[in-house]
Amino acid sequence: MINCIPYQYLDVESSKKVLSWRNHEGVRMWMKNSAKITYPEHEEFVNSLKNRKDSLYYLVYEDGEAIGTINLTRRDKETAEGGLLKNPDISNKVGQQLIECLEREAVKNGYNSIILEVQEQNNRAVQLYEKMGYQNIKSSEEYAVYKKNNIRLTIVVAELSANHSKDIDIAKKSIHEAAISGADAVKIQTYTADTLTIDSDNKYFKINQGTLWDGRTLYDLYKEAYTPWEWHEELRDLAESLGMLFFSTPFDKSAVDFLEQKRVPLYKIASFEITDIPLIEYTASKGKPMIISTGIADAGDIQLAVDACRKVGNKDITLLQCTSSYPAPVEEANLRMIPSLAETFGVKSGLSDHTMGSAVSVAAVALGASMIEKHFILDRSMGGPDAAFSMEPEEFKRMVDDIRTVEKALGNVDYSLTARKKKSRKFSRSLFAVEDIPAGSTITERNVRSIRPGDGMHPKYLSEILGKTAAKDIKRAHPIDFSSIS
Repeated sequence: MINCIPYQYLDVESSKKVLSWRNHEGVRMWMKNSAKITYPEHEEFVNSLKNRKDSLYYLVYEDGEAIGTINLTRRDKETAEGGLLKNPDISNKVGQQLIECLEREAVKNGYNSIILEVQEQNNRAVQLYEKMGYQNIKSSEEYAVYKKNNIRLTIVVAELSANHSKDIDIAKKSIHEAAISGADAVKIQTYTADTLTIDSDNKYFKINQGTLWDGRTLYDLYKEAYTPWEWHEELRDLAESLGMLFFSTPFDKSAVDFLEQKRVPLYKIASFEITDIPLIEYTASKGKPMIISTGIADAGDIQLAVDACRKVGNKDITLLQCTSSYPAPVEEANLRMIPSLAETFGVKSGLSDHTMGSAVSVAAVALGASMIEKHFILDRSMGGPDAAFSMEPEEFKRMVDDIRTVEKALGNVDYSLTARKKKSRKFSRSLFAVEDIPAGSTITERNVRSIRPGDGMHPKYLSEILGKTAAKDIKRAHPIDFSSIS
């Protein structure tokens, strides 16, 4: 699994031969210095990058080995200039992996386009950029500029929820495993039992909906499930040190105020809070991207929620198709809602998936989901309110791998012939002589046929040449062309 670590979370040490890096766990990685500067100079330079305000720098690693670095420099709100540097000691082809990491980090930071600059004579880099969908927008004698618009990557969110058993070490271990499994983000929930409900056991506050929690009071369930607020900062720092976004679902204004102090980059509104328009408006007023689940909403509820965000000037909205059953039946997933939500409300759309397995989430990506959210747990045998419908690390990793495969397979709408297609046309049909045809002989369906390979005339000309005569001797198994016909 390829992962990125932001530079600000790396400790860098130099020696005469290598730069070494320690990650959050103290694991050492190293990368040779390919530049013509001393290692202490390189160390000083690398450390200076941590304080850059205009650029983001990352170490990219696989299985504990540094394979290169990437960086993103802001051009404007939508566009970043990218850079990548391969570890000179890595012999395998990692350019594509570095670009994939670059694009993933760009999407996580809100960019929609990437610009890459390359020397004109660097044919390998040019071929790589073009293969990855970048188009040449400017050239000079020395440099060519390539750009990719509408970067379409799915942000995969690991929802920690209550899967920590009130043990911060389990919560931290879960975040580690989510990173290893390929999650782009970790989400928690910010509430207490008292901010969500009141302590009462009358019929209104007892759960009786055919759920996993029937018979319990709302207050008792939320008291068990909540994430202690004093953990937030430590969990945030850990997630960010692993290169993941860290955000939360607030359930009242006090939670929003608290999360603002913790500088979360975006907010999620839970399905059951979609009708709380004052909460949505207050949260959206902070100017961060808004993610809203639609599990209990009709079209009117969704419109009210979207309008509440736009009322305070917040237009960065993602609606998540969601089935508020735990676990959710596959036949109720209604994935066709994903493109409909985007088109109907003029927003991005995705999926908050409570079904078992990964098939529904993977299919959602093919339908245009920009975000997938799945509950994550170290081991379902731990138990807890959400354990039964949560994914374990290996399952989550397989899902992420399948999502990335689908993203590649989606490609672009392109009717032109790629180099690979042109090469494959060698095996298409064309017109060949299947008998020796002396000059002056008539062309018939007996002596000329449409067969493989594709070196002769297009088969569409067969009816046009039938009945005409051979302009010269044509040997069997030779292609027919217009010069052969009179």
